Amino acid sequence: MTSASITIFGILFAGIATGLGALPLYFKKEFSKKTLDVGLGFSAGVMLVASFISLIIPGIENARSLYQSQHAPLFVLVGIILGYLMIIMIHEFLPHEHLFKKTDMKHDRKISRVTLIVLAISLHNFPEGLAVGVGFGSGDVSQGLGLALAIALQNMPEGLVVGIGLLSEGSTKNRAFMMALLSGLVEPIAAAIGYSATYFSQMALPFTLGFAGGTMLFVICQEMLPEIFRQGHERDATFGVILGVVTMFIIDFYL
Repeated sequence: MTSASITIFGILFAGIATGLGALPLYFKKEFSKKTLDVGLGFSAGVMLVASFISLIIPGIENARSLYQSQHAPLFVLVGIILGYLMIIMIHEFLPHEHLFKKTDMKHDRKISRVTLIVLAISLHNFPEGLAVGVGFGSGDVSQGLGLALAIALQNMPEGLVVGIGLLSEGSTKNRAFMMALLSGLVEPIAAAIGYSATYFSQMALPFTLGFAGGTMLFVICQEMLPEIFRQGHERDATFGVILGVVTMFIIDFYL
């Protein structure tokens, strides 16, 4: 496969993984909250490690190589902060609904909760798609592919959770699956943005890597960790996080 076809495959696979994660809905009717917390913990662990070893640390190394200055890492640090600010602004203005915890924002109640749930998972998927695009845009195909695989793995538990949330709101299995799949398709769009910003301006690579890392850290800290550590399954959720951390290191070292 050429590098272009690998890039396209990686971006699309990461995007459809949310839908693939919802496939178990057809084979099992109910999943325990403990199981879901392990799955979401796994997602959080993968994203946490990926944000550093695939984005922030390579960004710092790239900044030092490009700018030959002890202050070069500041480009990455500024990117982290601006990435956080960008995603928190979207978070504040885009109406969405959490699956388990109470809503943390005001929104128009005329919007159905099903729509709000789909918007929530789409909001979470945007930074992940951005990160995958930046990873491939850096020119390191292996790094981009590893990041795409990691994002795909962590998207699967999220797809199952959003599918279950939609079923609880009265959706059919077919509709829950399709909504989960469609919510993941925001990732290729975000990936195209990240890829273009990095590919056409390699001098901006340290900033874009930090920016993508900052958006992912927001999702982990603001959305995922509070979600999994709130209903008495801390030990199981922590096991999921550790499993995700180990899995991401294996992907980075051996694939």
